[in-house]
Amino acid sequence: MSETVTEALLETLAERLGLDLDDTTLADCLSDAAAEMQLYLGWTDDEWAGDLPAAIQRKVMQLASLYYQRTALEAEAPGVSSTSVTEDKLSQSVTYRSADSYAAQEEAIFRSMARYRRRAAL
Repeated sequence: MSETVTEALLETLAERLGLDLDDTTLADCLSDAAAEMQLYLGWTDDEWAGDLPAAIQRKVMQLASLYYQRTALEAEAPGVSSTSVTEDKLSQSVTYRSADSYAAQEEAIFRSMARYRRRAAL
């Protein structure tokens, strides 16, 4: 991915997630997502260095968001998907993520990109 595309994706991703652009975890997740997508697609470094189609850029952002959730959010509250508290009758609800939910989401993102594959991934 070109540096211009990377910076634009990082800005968009930070804005959508409501995060500071200087968040190194987010930048690392975007880098990891781009590398994994390139590997999955089987694109050469030369193919990947140019401007990517918008569909691939969106999927890289989705993957980076997923990686961010898995790393940063899991550190704050491991396994917790959502919580709610009601004060009037004093009730509390916690929903937990299944162990396979991240893997399933990642697989779905990659499956949606199958038509862009250049060769079989090793």
